Amino acid sequence: MASHIPRAFITDLIARTDIVEVIDNRVPLKKAGMNYSACCPFHNEKTPSFTVSPNKQFYHCFGCGANGNVISFLMEYDRLGFVEAVETLAAERGIPVPRSEAYQANAPVQQNLYDLVKQASDYYQQQLQGSAKARDYLNNRGLSADIIKEFAIGYAPDNWDNMQRCFEKPASEDLLKVGLLIKNDKNHCYDKFRDRVMFPIRDRRGRYVGFGGRVLGDGTPKYLNSPETPIFHKGSELYGLYEANQQRQHFSEMVIVEGYMDLLTLAQYGFRNVVATLGTSTTKQHLERLYRHVDRVVFCFDGDNAGRQAAWRALQVCLPLMQDGRQANFIFLPDGEDPDTLLRQQGADAFKTLVKQAEPLSSFFFRHLREDVDIESLDGKARLASLAKPLLSQMPEGAFKTMLYEELSKFTRLDSAKLQQFEIPRKASPSRPQRASHDQRRRKTNVRPTPMRVAIALLLQHPQLAEKTHNITKLAPLSLPGMDIFVELVDLAQTNPHLTTAALLEHWRDREHGDYLFKLAAWEHMLPDAGVEGEYLDTLKHLEKMGQHHEIERLLAKANEGSLGDSEKALLQSLISHTKEEG
Repeated sequence: MASHIPRAFITDLIARTDIVEVIDNRVPLKKAGMNYSACCPFHNEKTPSFTVSPNKQFYHCFGCGANGNVISFLMEYDRLGFVEAVETLAAERGIPVPRSEAYQANAPVQQNLYDLVKQASDYYQQQLQGSAKARDYLNNRGLSADIIKEFAIGYAPDNWDNMQRCFEKPASEDLLKVGLLIKNDKNHCYDKFRDRVMFPIRDRRGRYVGFGGRVLGDGTPKYLNSPETPIFHKGSELYGLYEANQQRQHFSEMVIVEGYMDLLTLAQYGFRNVVATLGTSTTKQHLERLYRHVDRVVFCFDGDNAGRQAAWRALQVCLPLMQDGRQANFIFLPDGEDPDTLLRQQGADAFKTLVKQAEPLSSFFFRHLREDVDIESLDGKARLASLAKPLLSQMPEGAFKTMLYEELSKFTRLDSAKLQQFEIPRKASPSRPQRASHDQRRRKTNVRPTPMRVAIALLLQHPQLAEKTHNITKLAPLSLPGMDIFVELVDLAQTNPHLTTAALLEHWRDREHGDYLFKLAAWEHMLPDAGVEGEYLDTLKHLEKMGQHHEIERLLAKANEGSLGDSEKALLQSLISHTKEEG
Protein backbone atom coordinates (compact mmCIF):
# COMPACT_ATOMS: atom_id res chain seq x y z
CA MET A 1 0.00 0.00 0.00
CA ALA A 2 2.88 2.34 0.72
CA SER A 3 3.75 2.44 -2.95
CA HIS A 4 0.44 4.21 -3.65
CA ILE A 5 1.71 7.35 -1.86
CA PRO A 6 4.25 9.24 -3.99
CA ARG A 7 7.63 9.61 -2.31
CA ALA A 8 7.74 13.27 -3.31
CA PHE A 9 4.58 13.86 -1.27
CA ILE A 10 6.09 12.17 1.80
CA THR A 11 9.23 14.30 1.48
CA ASP A 12 7.14 17.46 1.16
CA LEU A 13 4.94 16.44 4.12
CA ILE A 14 7.99 16.01 6.35
CA ALA A 15 9.32 19.37 5.18
CA ARG A 16 6.03 21.05 6.14
CA THR A 17 5.96 19.42 9.57
CA ASP A 18 7.68 20.56 12.75
CA ILE A 19 8.59 17.41 14.69
CA VAL A 20 8.78 19.44 17.92
CA GLU A 21 5.12 20.42 17.57
CA VAL A 22 3.97 16.86 16.78
CA ILE A 23 5.85 15.27 19.68
CA ASP A 24 5.03 18.07 22.14
CA ASN A 25 1.31 17.46 21.50
CA ARG A 26 1.84 13.91 22.76
CA VAL A 27 4.84 14.17 25.10
CA PRO A 28 5.40 17.57 26.78
CA LEU A 29 8.88 18.83 25.85
CA LYS A 30 11.19 21.26 27.62
CA LYS A 31 13.76 23.50 25.95
CA ALA A 32 17.28 22.24 26.55
CA GLY A 33 19.79 24.41 24.73
CA MET A 34 19.23 24.14 20.98
CA ASN A 35 17.13 20.99 21.42
CA TYR A 36 14.14 19.84 23.45
CA SER A 37 14.03 17.04 26.00
CA ALA A 38 11.61 14.81 27.92
CA CYS A 39 11.47 11.49 29.70
CA CYS A 40 11.40 8.86 26.99
CA PRO A 41 7.91 7.65 26.08
CA PHE A 42 9.32 4.29 24.93
CA HIS A 43 10.85 3.12 28.21
CA ASN A 44 10.56 3.95 31.90
CA GLU A 45 13.04 6.50 33.21
CA LYS A 46 13.21 9.27 35.80
CA THR A 47 15.91 11.43 34.24
CA PRO A 48 15.12 12.78 30.73
CA SER A 49 17.26 11.16 28.04
CA PHE A 50 14.88 11.73 25.10
CA THR A 51 15.92 14.64 22.85
CA VAL A 52 14.28 16.26 19.85
CA SER A 53 16.29 18.34 17.40
CA PRO A 54 14.36 21.07 15.55
CA ASN A 55 17.27 21.51 13.13
CA LYS A 56 17.56 17.85 12.18
CA GLN A 57 13.82 17.20 12.65
CA PHE A 58 14.94 14.04 14.41
CA TYR A 59 14.45 12.45 17.85
CA HIS A 60 16.81 10.23 19.81
CA CYS A 61 16.80 8.55 23.21
CA PHE A 62 20.18 8.00 24.85
CA GLY A 63 18.63 5.47 27.20
CA CYS A 64 16.95 2.93 24.91
CA GLY A 65 18.30 3.99 21.51
CA ALA A 66 14.92 4.84 19.98
CA ASN A 67 15.36 7.33 17.13
CA GLY A 68 13.83 8.49 13.90
CA ASN A 69 11.87 11.22 12.15
CA VAL A 70 8.30 12.37 12.68
CA ILE A 71 6.81 9.41 10.80
CA SER A 72 8.88 6.99 12.87
CA PHE A 73 7.61 8.66 16.04
CA LEU A 74 3.96 8.32 15.04
CA MET A 75 4.50 4.68 14.12
CA GLU A 76 6.06 3.97 17.52
CA TYR A 77 4.00 6.22 19.79
CA ASP A 78 0.57 5.99 18.14
CA ARG A 79 1.22 2.34 17.16
CA LEU A 80 0.49 2.90 13.49
CA GLY A 81 1.65 1.32 10.29
CA PHE A 82 3.68 3.43 7.86
CA VAL A 83 0.75 4.39 5.62
CA GLU A 84 -1.43 5.14 8.63
CA ALA A 85 1.27 7.37 10.10
CA VAL A 86 1.54 9.32 6.83
CA GLU A 87 -2.25 9.66 6.67
CA THR A 88 -2.43 10.82 10.30
CA LEU A 89 0.31 13.39 9.79
CA ALA A 90 -1.34 14.68 6.62
CA ALA A 91 -4.80 14.83 8.24
CA GLU A 92 -3.46 16.87 11.16
CA ARG A 93 -2.24 19.41 8.61
CA GLY A 94 -5.34 19.32 6.45
CA ILE A 95 -3.42 17.96 3.48
CA PRO A 96 -5.08 15.33 1.25
CA VAL A 97 -2.93 12.28 0.58
CA PRO A 98 -2.51 11.64 -3.16
CA ARG A 99 -3.12 8.09 -4.34
CA SER A 100 -2.84 6.10 -7.51
CA GLU A 101 -5.97 5.96 -9.66
CA ALA A 102 -6.63 2.36 -8.67
CA TYR A 103 -6.52 3.22 -4.99
CA GLN A 104 -8.57 6.39 -5.40
CA ALA A 105 -11.32 4.38 -7.07
CA ASN A 106 -11.56 1.99 -4.12
CA ALA A 107 -10.93 4.34 -1.19
CA PRO A 108 -14.30 6.16 -1.20
CA VAL A 109 -16.13 2.83 -1.15
CA GLN A 110 -14.18 1.65 1.89
CA GLN A 111 -14.62 4.99 3.64
CA ASN A 112 -18.35 4.80 3.09
CA LEU A 113 -18.47 1.48 4.96
CA TYR A 114 -16.63 2.99 7.92
CA ASP A 115 -19.06 5.91 7.89
CA LEU A 116 -22.06 3.56 7.91
CA VAL A 117 -20.81 1.68 10.97
CA LYS A 118 -20.03 4.96 12.77
CA GLN A 119 -23.51 6.29 11.98
CA ALA A 120 -25.07 3.07 13.29
CA SER A 121 -23.03 3.40 16.48
CA ASP A 122 -24.28 6.96 16.98
CA TYR A 123 -27.84 5.69 16.52
CA TYR A 124 -27.38 2.92 19.10
CA GLN A 125 -25.94 5.41 21.61
CA GLN A 126 -28.99 7.64 21.17
CA GLN A 127 -31.31 4.67 21.68
CA LEU A 128 -29.58 3.78 24.94
CA GLN A 129 -30.88 7.02 26.46
CA GLY A 130 -34.46 5.90 25.84
CA SER A 131 -34.09 2.31 27.11
CA ALA A 132 -34.49 1.96 30.86
CA LYS A 133 -33.79 -1.80 30.83
CA ALA A 134 -30.52 -1.35 28.89
CA ARG A 135 -29.36 1.40 31.25
CA ASP A 136 -30.38 -0.71 34.24
CA TYR A 137 -28.34 -3.62 32.93
CA LEU A 138 -25.23 -1.47 32.57
CA ASN A 139 -25.77 0.16 35.97
CA ASN A 140 -26.21 -3.25 37.61
CA ARG A 141 -22.90 -4.31 36.07
CA GLY A 142 -21.29 -1.32 37.78
CA LEU A 143 -20.36 0.70 34.67
CA SER A 144 -20.10 4.46 35.13
CA ALA A 145 -21.35 7.06 32.69
CA ASP A 146 -17.73 7.86 31.80
CA ILE A 147 -16.93 4.28 30.78
CA ILE A 148 -20.20 3.98 28.85
CA LYS A 149 -19.35 7.16 26.96
CA GLU A 150 -15.69 6.32 26.37
CA PHE A 151 -16.51 2.93 24.89
CA ALA A 152 -19.54 4.35 23.02
CA ILE A 153 -21.86 1.65 24.39
CA GLY A 154 -25.38 1.72 22.93
CA TYR A 155 -28.59 -0.23 22.56
CA ALA A 156 -30.29 -1.83 19.53
CA PRO A 157 -34.08 -1.70 20.10
CA ASP A 158 -36.19 -4.81 19.68
CA ASN A 159 -37.24 -3.90 16.14
CA TRP A 160 -36.63 -5.49 12.75
CA ASP A 161 -36.09 -2.16 10.98
CA ASN A 162 -33.71 -0.12 13.16
CA MET A 163 -31.38 0.54 10.25
CA GLN A 164 -34.21 1.94 8.16
CA ARG A 165 -34.89 4.36 10.98
CA CYS A 166 -31.20 5.17 11.34
CA PHE A 167 -30.54 5.99 7.69
CA GLU A 168 -32.69 8.36 5.71
CA LYS A 169 -31.72 6.60 2.50
CA PRO A 170 -30.96 3.01 3.51
CA ALA A 171 -28.11 1.59 1.42
CA SER A 172 -29.12 -2.05 1.81
CA GLU A 173 -26.18 -3.50 -0.10
CA ASP A 174 -23.62 -1.59 1.95
CA LEU A 175 -25.45 -2.40 5.19
CA LEU A 176 -25.34 -6.06 4.22
CA LYS A 177 -21.61 -5.71 3.52
CA VAL A 178 -20.90 -4.46 7.04
CA GLY A 179 -23.15 -7.04 8.67
CA LEU A 180 -25.85 -4.72 10.01
CA LEU A 181 -28.55 -6.35 7.87
CA ILE A 182 -29.40 -9.97 7.08
CA LYS A 183 -31.20 -11.16 3.93
CA ASN A 184 -33.67 -14.05 4.26
CA ASP A 185 -34.79 -16.65 1.73
CA LYS A 186 -37.42 -14.28 0.37
CA ASN A 187 -34.78 -11.64 -0.33
CA HIS A 188 -36.10 -9.48 2.50
CA CYS A 189 -33.57 -7.55 4.61
CA TYR A 190 -33.91 -7.14 8.37
CA ASP A 191 -31.72 -6.06 11.30
CA LYS A 192 -29.07 -8.42 12.61
CA PHE A 193 -28.93 -6.80 16.07
CA ARG A 194 -32.19 -6.54 18.05
CA ASP A 195 -32.79 -5.96 21.76
CA ARG A 196 -29.07 -5.99 22.53
CA VAL A 197 -26.61 -3.81 24.41
CA MET A 198 -24.18 -2.80 21.66
CA PHE A 199 -20.39 -2.67 22.01
CA PRO A 200 -18.85 -0.91 19.00
CA ILE A 201 -15.47 -2.25 17.90
CA ARG A 202 -12.84 0.23 16.75
CA ASP A 203 -9.67 -0.54 14.86
CA ARG A 204 -6.30 0.84 15.91
CA ARG A 205 -7.04 4.12 14.11
CA GLY A 206 -10.31 4.55 15.98
CA ARG A 207 -12.54 3.76 12.99
CA TYR A 208 -15.77 1.91 13.78
CA VAL A 209 -15.56 -1.49 12.07
CA GLY A 210 -18.11 -3.76 13.77
CA PHE A 211 -20.17 -4.60 16.84
CA GLY A 212 -20.69 -7.06 19.61
CA GLY A 213 -24.20 -7.30 21.02
CA ARG A 214 -25.36 -8.74 24.37
CA VAL A 215 -29.02 -9.86 24.39
CA LEU A 216 -31.21 -8.46 27.17
CA GLY A 217 -34.08 -10.88 26.86
CA ASP A 218 -34.17 -14.66 26.55
CA GLY A 219 -32.90 -14.68 22.98
CA THR A 220 -29.91 -16.60 21.73
CA PRO A 221 -27.04 -16.43 21.30
CA LYS A 222 -26.17 -14.51 24.46
CA TYR A 223 -23.45 -12.59 22.57
CA LEU A 224 -23.62 -11.87 18.85
CA ASN A 225 -20.74 -10.41 16.84
CA SER A 226 -20.49 -8.77 13.44
CA PRO A 227 -19.51 -11.23 10.69
CA GLU A 228 -16.32 -10.95 8.66
CA THR A 229 -16.65 -7.90 6.40
CA PRO A 230 -14.39 -5.88 4.08
CA ILE A 231 -13.47 -3.67 7.05
CA PHE A 232 -13.74 -6.10 10.00
CA HIS A 233 -11.62 -9.20 10.59
CA LYS A 234 -12.04 -10.94 13.95
CA GLY A 235 -8.65 -12.59 13.70
CA SER A 236 -6.79 -9.28 13.72
CA GLU A 237 -8.95 -6.88 15.76
CA LEU A 238 -8.96 -6.69 19.55
CA TYR A 239 -11.70 -5.02 21.55
CA GLY A 240 -10.32 -2.25 23.74
CA LEU A 241 -6.90 -1.93 22.10
CA TYR A 242 -7.70 1.46 20.62
CA GLU A 243 -8.99 2.71 23.97
CA ALA A 244 -5.90 1.34 25.76
CA ASN A 245 -3.64 3.18 23.34
CA GLN A 246 -5.45 6.44 24.04
CA GLN A 247 -4.36 6.29 27.70
CA ARG A 248 -0.87 7.50 26.72
CA GLN A 249 0.64 5.32 29.42
CA HIS A 250 3.66 3.07 29.24
CA PHE A 251 2.23 -0.37 29.97
CA SER A 252 4.58 -3.17 30.91
CA GLU A 253 2.06 -5.85 29.95
CA MET A 254 -1.28 -6.35 28.24
CA VAL A 255 -4.01 -8.61 29.66
CA ILE A 256 -6.25 -10.61 27.31
CA VAL A 257 -9.73 -11.46 28.61
CA GLU A 258 -12.53 -13.42 27.00
CA GLY A 259 -15.42 -10.97 26.83
CA TYR A 260 -16.62 -7.40 26.47
CA MET A 261 -17.99 -7.12 30.00
CA ASP A 262 -14.81 -8.58 31.50
CA LEU A 263 -12.83 -5.80 29.84
CA LEU A 264 -15.30 -3.05 30.75
CA THR A 265 -15.41 -4.11 34.41
CA LEU A 266 -11.61 -4.08 34.57
CA ALA A 267 -11.55 -0.65 32.91
CA GLN A 268 -14.05 0.54 35.52
CA TYR A 269 -11.58 -0.53 38.23
CA GLY A 270 -8.69 1.27 36.56
CA PHE A 271 -7.13 -1.55 34.53
CA ARG A 272 -6.60 0.07 31.14
CA ASN A 273 -4.05 -2.36 29.71
CA VAL A 274 -6.74 -4.91 28.83
CA VAL A 275 -8.05 -6.22 25.50
CA ALA A 276 -10.63 -8.85 24.57
CA THR A 277 -10.89 -11.25 21.67
CA LEU A 278 -14.04 -11.04 19.58
CA GLY A 279 -15.74 -14.39 19.90
CA THR A 280 -12.72 -16.20 18.55
CA SER A 281 -9.57 -17.79 19.90
CA THR A 282 -6.41 -15.73 20.19
CA THR A 283 -4.63 -15.59 16.84
CA LYS A 284 -1.08 -14.99 15.71
CA GLN A 285 -2.17 -11.61 14.35
CA HIS A 286 -3.56 -10.64 17.76
CA LEU A 287 -0.31 -11.48 19.50
CA GLU A 288 1.91 -9.86 16.87
CA ARG A 289 -0.04 -6.66 17.38
CA LEU A 290 0.26 -6.81 21.17
CA TYR A 291 3.96 -7.68 21.14
CA ARG A 292 4.57 -4.49 19.17
CA HIS A 293 3.49 -2.61 22.31
CA VAL A 294 4.68 -4.72 25.23
CA ASP A 295 6.96 -7.65 26.01
CA ARG A 296 4.57 -9.42 28.39
CA VAL A 297 1.10 -10.71 27.52
CA VAL A 298 -1.08 -12.14 30.29
CA PHE A 299 -4.02 -14.40 29.37
CA CYS A 300 -7.00 -14.51 31.74
CA PHE A 301 -9.19 -17.63 31.50
CA ASP A 302 -11.86 -19.35 33.53
CA GLY A 303 -10.47 -22.14 35.69
CA ASP A 304 -12.80 -24.82 34.29
CA ASN A 305 -11.84 -27.38 31.68
CA ALA A 306 -13.02 -25.21 28.79
CA GLY A 307 -10.89 -22.34 30.05
CA ARG A 308 -7.81 -24.55 30.35
CA GLN A 309 -8.30 -25.92 26.86
CA ALA A 310 -8.60 -22.37 25.53
CA ALA A 311 -5.41 -21.45 27.40
CA TRP A 312 -3.56 -24.39 25.86
CA ARG A 313 -4.62 -23.30 22.38
CA ALA A 314 -3.39 -19.79 23.16
CA LEU A 315 -0.05 -21.16 24.36
CA GLN A 316 0.44 -23.02 21.08
CA VAL A 317 -0.20 -19.79 19.16
CA CYS A 318 2.41 -18.07 21.33
CA LEU A 319 5.24 -20.52 20.75
CA PRO A 320 6.38 -19.38 17.27
CA LEU A 321 6.44 -15.76 18.53
CA MET A 322 8.42 -16.31 21.74
CA GLN A 323 11.60 -14.44 20.97
CA ASP A 324 14.00 -13.87 23.83
CA GLY A 325 12.67 -11.05 25.99
CA ARG A 326 9.02 -11.81 25.36
CA GLN A 327 6.82 -13.36 28.01
CA ALA A 328 3.43 -15.06 28.08
CA ASN A 329 1.67 -15.76 31.38
CA PHE A 330 -1.64 -17.36 32.32
CA ILE A 331 -4.27 -16.54 34.94
CA PHE A 332 -6.84 -19.24 35.80
CA LEU A 333 -9.74 -17.80 37.76
CA PRO A 334 -11.39 -19.93 40.45
CA ASP A 335 -14.36 -22.01 39.28
CA GLY A 336 -17.47 -19.89 38.94
CA GLU A 337 -15.54 -16.62 39.06
CA ASP A 338 -15.02 -14.02 36.37
CA PRO A 339 -13.22 -10.66 36.57
CA ASP A 340 -16.51 -8.97 37.51
CA THR A 341 -17.27 -11.14 40.54
CA LEU A 342 -13.61 -11.25 41.59
CA LEU A 343 -13.28 -7.47 41.59
CA ARG A 344 -16.57 -6.96 43.42
CA GLN A 345 -15.71 -9.46 46.13
CA GLN A 346 -11.95 -8.99 46.54
CA GLY A 347 -11.15 -5.61 44.99
CA ALA A 348 -8.59 -4.36 42.49
CA ASP A 349 -5.56 -5.41 44.53
CA ALA A 350 -6.56 -9.06 44.24
CA PHE A 351 -6.54 -8.85 40.46
CA LYS A 352 -3.23 -6.98 40.47
CA THR A 353 -1.79 -9.87 42.47
CA LEU A 354 -3.15 -12.38 39.96
CA VAL A 355 -1.51 -10.51 37.10
CA LYS A 356 1.78 -10.24 38.94
CA GLN A 357 1.79 -13.92 39.91
CA ALA A 358 0.38 -15.27 36.62
CA GLU A 359 1.77 -18.68 35.69
CA PRO A 360 4.66 -18.48 33.19
CA LEU A 361 4.36 -20.18 29.82
CA SER A 362 7.16 -22.60 30.71
CA SER A 363 5.35 -23.80 33.84
CA PHE A 364 1.97 -24.21 32.15
CA PHE A 365 3.61 -25.91 29.17
CA PHE A 366 5.13 -28.76 31.17
CA ARG A 367 2.29 -28.99 33.69
CA HIS A 368 -0.22 -29.52 30.89
CA LEU A 369 1.89 -32.10 29.03
CA ARG A 370 2.54 -34.09 32.20
CA GLU A 371 -1.13 -34.38 33.18
CA ASP A 372 -1.67 -37.67 31.33
CA VAL A 373 1.92 -38.92 31.42
CA ASP A 374 3.50 -41.22 34.00
CA ILE A 375 6.77 -39.33 34.29
CA GLU A 376 8.26 -42.01 36.57
CA SER A 377 8.20 -44.66 33.84
CA LEU A 378 10.52 -44.90 30.83
CA ASP A 379 7.48 -45.05 28.57
CA GLY A 380 6.16 -41.86 30.17
CA LYS A 381 9.46 -40.04 29.73
CA ALA A 382 9.53 -41.01 26.05
CA ARG A 383 5.91 -39.95 25.69
CA LEU A 384 6.64 -36.54 27.23
CA ALA A 385 9.56 -36.02 24.85
CA SER A 386 7.42 -36.96 21.85
CA LEU A 387 4.69 -34.51 22.92
CA ALA A 388 7.02 -31.62 23.69
CA LYS A 389 9.47 -31.72 20.78
CA PRO A 390 7.04 -30.89 17.93
CA LEU A 391 5.85 -27.87 19.93
CA LEU A 392 9.30 -26.64 20.92
CA SER A 393 10.48 -26.99 17.33
CA GLN A 394 8.07 -24.17 16.40
CA MET A 395 9.91 -21.67 18.58
CA PRO A 396 12.50 -19.21 17.25
CA GLU A 397 16.11 -19.96 18.18
CA GLY A 398 17.29 -18.32 21.36
CA ALA A 399 17.97 -18.67 25.05
CA PHE A 400 14.32 -19.27 25.98
CA LYS A 401 14.00 -22.20 23.61
CA THR A 402 17.28 -23.66 24.88
CA MET A 403 16.11 -23.35 28.49
CA LEU A 404 12.84 -25.15 27.72
CA TYR A 405 14.81 -28.00 26.18
CA GLU A 406 16.98 -28.10 29.31
CA GLU A 407 13.82 -28.32 31.43
CA LEU A 408 12.56 -31.16 29.23
CA SER A 409 15.92 -32.84 29.73
CA LYS A 410 15.41 -32.79 33.51
CA PHE A 411 12.04 -34.52 33.22
CA THR A 412 13.15 -37.14 30.68
CA ARG A 413 16.79 -37.53 31.79
CA LEU A 414 17.77 -37.25 28.15
CA ASP A 415 20.58 -34.97 27.02
CA SER A 416 19.25 -31.59 25.86
CA ALA A 417 21.45 -31.61 22.75
CA LYS A 418 20.14 -35.04 21.74
CA LEU A 419 16.56 -33.91 22.24
CA GLN A 420 17.16 -31.06 19.78
CA GLN A 421 19.15 -33.23 17.37
CA PHE A 422 16.05 -34.72 15.80
CA GLU A 423 13.93 -31.61 16.03
CA ILE A 424 11.29 -31.15 13.36
CA PRO A 425 12.45 -28.23 11.17
CA ARG A 426 10.33 -25.10 11.31
CA LYS A 427 8.49 -24.17 8.15
CA ALA A 428 9.70 -20.97 6.59
CA SER A 429 7.30 -18.16 7.33
CA PRO A 430 6.43 -15.62 4.66
CA SER A 431 5.51 -13.04 7.26
CA ARG A 432 7.68 -10.03 7.86
CA PRO A 433 10.57 -10.30 10.36
CA GLN A 434 9.56 -10.01 14.00
CA ARG A 435 10.34 -6.73 15.65
CA ALA A 436 12.89 -6.90 18.43
CA SER A 437 11.65 -6.78 22.01
CA HIS A 438 11.91 -3.56 24.01
CA ASP A 439 14.94 -4.88 25.92
CA GLN A 440 16.66 -5.83 22.68
CA ARG A 441 16.00 -2.34 21.32
CA ARG A 442 17.84 -0.70 24.21
CA ARG A 443 20.98 -0.11 22.28
CA LYS A 444 23.59 2.61 22.57
CA THR A 445 24.41 4.44 19.40
CA ASN A 446 28.14 3.80 19.71
CA VAL A 447 29.70 4.06 16.26
CA ARG A 448 33.22 2.99 15.38
CA PRO A 449 34.29 6.16 13.56
CA THR A 450 35.72 4.95 10.26
CA PRO A 451 36.24 7.75 7.71
CA MET A 452 33.30 6.60 5.61
CA ARG A 453 30.97 6.45 8.60
CA VAL A 454 32.10 9.90 9.73
CA ALA A 455 31.43 11.35 6.27
CA ILE A 456 27.95 9.78 6.07
CA ALA A 457 27.06 10.76 9.65
CA LEU A 458 28.14 14.39 9.20
CA LEU A 459 26.29 14.66 5.89
CA LEU A 460 23.11 13.16 7.40
CA GLN A 461 23.24 15.52 10.36
CA HIS A 462 24.21 18.57 8.26
CA PRO A 463 22.71 18.12 4.75
CA GLN A 464 23.98 21.55 3.70
CA LEU A 465 27.48 20.02 3.56
CA ALA A 466 26.48 18.48 0.23
CA GLU A 467 27.13 21.89 -1.34
CA LYS A 468 30.77 21.61 -0.22
CA THR A 469 31.23 18.16 -1.76
CA HIS A 470 33.02 19.20 -4.95
CA ASN A 471 35.13 16.08 -5.41
CA ILE A 472 32.24 13.61 -5.70
CA THR A 473 33.28 12.70 -9.26
CA LYS A 474 36.65 11.56 -7.88
CA LEU A 475 35.09 9.69 -4.97
CA ALA A 476 32.26 7.93 -6.82
CA PRO A 477 34.41 5.44 -8.77
CA LEU A 478 36.37 4.38 -5.66
CA SER A 479 35.60 0.88 -4.42
CA LEU A 480 35.19 1.67 -0.72
CA PRO A 481 32.49 0.09 1.49
CA GLY A 482 29.60 2.52 1.84
CA MET A 483 30.66 4.74 -1.05
CA ASP A 484 27.48 3.98 -3.01
CA ILE A 485 25.38 5.15 -0.05
CA PHE A 486 27.45 8.30 0.38
CA VAL A 487 27.24 9.19 -3.32
CA GLU A 488 23.45 8.69 -3.30
CA LEU A 489 23.14 10.89 -0.20
CA VAL A 490 25.21 13.67 -1.79
CA ASP A 491 23.19 13.52 -5.00
CA LEU A 492 19.91 13.60 -3.08
CA ALA A 493 20.96 16.52 -0.89
CA GLN A 494 22.40 18.51 -3.81
CA THR A 495 19.29 17.99 -5.91
CA ASN A 496 17.00 18.87 -2.99
CA PRO A 497 18.88 21.47 -0.89
CA HIS A 498 15.86 22.00 1.39
CA LEU A 499 15.92 18.43 2.77
CA THR A 500 16.40 17.96 6.50
CA THR A 501 18.00 15.00 8.25
CA ALA A 502 14.53 13.55 8.72
CA ALA A 503 13.67 13.81 5.02
CA LEU A 504 16.97 12.26 3.95
CA LEU A 505 16.43 9.30 6.25
CA GLU A 506 12.91 8.75 4.94
CA HIS A 507 14.41 7.79 1.57
CA TRP A 508 16.07 4.81 3.27
CA ARG A 509 13.07 3.52 5.21
CA ASP A 510 12.71 -0.25 4.75
CA ARG A 511 15.83 -0.33 2.57
CA GLU A 512 19.06 -2.17 3.24
CA HIS A 513 21.27 -0.16 5.63
CA GLY A 514 18.30 2.04 6.58
CA ASP A 515 18.49 1.13 10.28
CA TYR A 516 22.22 1.87 10.33
CA LEU A 517 21.72 5.27 8.73
CA PHE A 518 19.22 6.13 11.48
CA LYS A 519 21.92 5.12 13.96
CA LEU A 520 24.53 7.32 12.27
CA ALA A 521 22.09 10.23 12.28
CA ALA A 522 21.87 9.92 16.07
CA TRP A 523 25.62 9.56 16.62
CA GLU A 524 27.15 12.15 18.95
CA HIS A 525 30.41 13.16 17.24
CA MET A 526 31.28 15.80 19.89
CA LEU A 527 32.42 18.33 17.28
CA PRO A 528 31.65 22.03 17.84
CA ASP A 529 29.44 23.51 15.14
CA ALA A 530 32.33 25.62 13.86
CA GLY A 531 34.43 22.51 13.33
CA VAL A 532 31.94 20.36 11.46
CA GLU A 533 32.64 21.62 7.94
CA GLY A 534 36.42 21.38 8.35
CA GLU A 535 36.17 17.84 9.72
CA TYR A 536 33.90 16.85 6.83
CA LEU A 537 36.22 18.23 4.13
CA ASP A 538 39.27 16.65 5.79
CA THR A 539 37.42 13.33 5.88
CA LEU A 540 36.65 13.57 2.16
CA LYS A 541 40.32 14.17 1.39
CA HIS A 542 41.21 11.16 3.51
CA LEU A 543 38.65 9.03 1.69
CA GLU A 544 40.07 10.13 -1.65
CA LYS A 545 43.56 9.07 -0.53
CA MET A 546 42.22 5.77 0.77
CA GLY A 547 40.54 5.14 -2.55
CA GLN A 548 43.71 5.93 -4.47
CA HIS A 549 45.74 3.53 -2.31
CA HIS A 550 43.14 0.79 -2.81
CA GLU A 551 43.25 1.37 -6.56
CA ILE A 552 47.06 1.28 -6.60
CA GLU A 553 47.04 -2.01 -4.70
CA ARG A 554 44.51 -3.45 -7.11
CA LEU A 555 46.50 -2.41 -10.17
CA LEU A 556 49.80 -3.65 -8.70
CA ALA A 557 48.23 -7.03 -7.98
CA LYS A 558 47.00 -7.17 -11.54
CA ALA A 559 50.47 -6.17 -12.82
CA ASN A 560 52.02 -9.06 -10.88
CA GLU A 561 49.70 -11.37 -12.76
CA GLY A 562 50.92 -9.86 -16.04
CA SER A 563 47.42 -8.78 -17.09
CA LEU A 564 47.73 -4.99 -16.89
CA GLY A 565 46.60 -3.12 -20.02
CA ASP A 566 48.20 0.06 -21.41
CA SER A 567 45.50 2.36 -20.06
CA GLU A 568 45.75 0.74 -16.63
CA LYS A 569 49.55 1.14 -16.68
CA ALA A 570 49.13 4.85 -17.38
CA LEU A 571 46.54 5.13 -14.58
CA LEU A 572 48.84 3.33 -12.13
CA GLN A 573 51.76 5.61 -12.99
CA SER A 574 49.55 8.68 -12.60
CA LEU A 575 48.24 7.55 -9.20
CA ILE A 576 51.72 6.79 -7.90
CA SER A 577 53.01 10.17 -9.07
CA HIS A 578 50.04 11.95 -7.49
CA THR A 579 50.59 10.10 -4.21
CA LYS A 580 54.28 11.07 -4.14
CA GLU A 581 53.43 14.71 -4.78
CA GLU A 582 51.00 14.79 -1.85
CA GLY A 583 53.24 12.72 0.40
